[in-house]
Amino acid sequence: MYPIFHPRSPLNRKRSPLPNPPLEEMNIHCFLAFNPLKGSHPPLDYDVTRPPTFLLKSQLTLPEFHEAATEPPLASLYITYPTLTTPISVFAGDVGYVTLSDVFHAVYHAFLLPTTAEEYGSLPRGLIGDVNAAYYERCERSADVEAQLQWGIKRIDMLGRRHRFLGLSGTFHGLDVWQLNVD
Repeated sequence: MYPIFHPRSPLNRKRSPLPNPPLEEMNIHCFLAFNPLKGSHPPLDYDVTRPPTFLLKSQLTLPEFHEAATEPPLASLYITYPTLTTPISVFAGDVGYVTLSDVFHAVYHAFLLPTTAEEYGSLPRGLIGDVNAAYYERCERSADVEAQLQWGIKRIDMLGRRHRFLGLSGTFHGLDVWQLNVD
């Protein structure tokens, strides 16, 4: 059986959010946790190009989908990725804290958006070819190639061919800022 939360430190069992919990007291849900060990498998087999409801059909129950993404629960969090100039903002829904559902929906919808000229312009030279190749491959897989070509490069193309969700890892930018890891 999986632990409910992957700690940065020992699990904090407080149920109410703290205004500014110390770094060592913030934990991420085990279904969102990135494991950096070589050969390890992510807790979920999820392609970020697919709607999050795919997870409900195959890997998560509805109650799990609505569990808090962090402990203590947060009202919002932000997800960064090296090729994105702005983080993905995740805000709590009706329950008042960010859930697994909120995180997966925010990631999925953020990558549907067109990329900005600033994001594309800030790419390291070594990644431009990967991003362009991902763009053309996505367009060729589409039922309407011409429409996709006209929409231009989307944020999902900024991941190159890496669409498999590996998890979120903590950052030094704050308790509410997490790094997306994909493969």
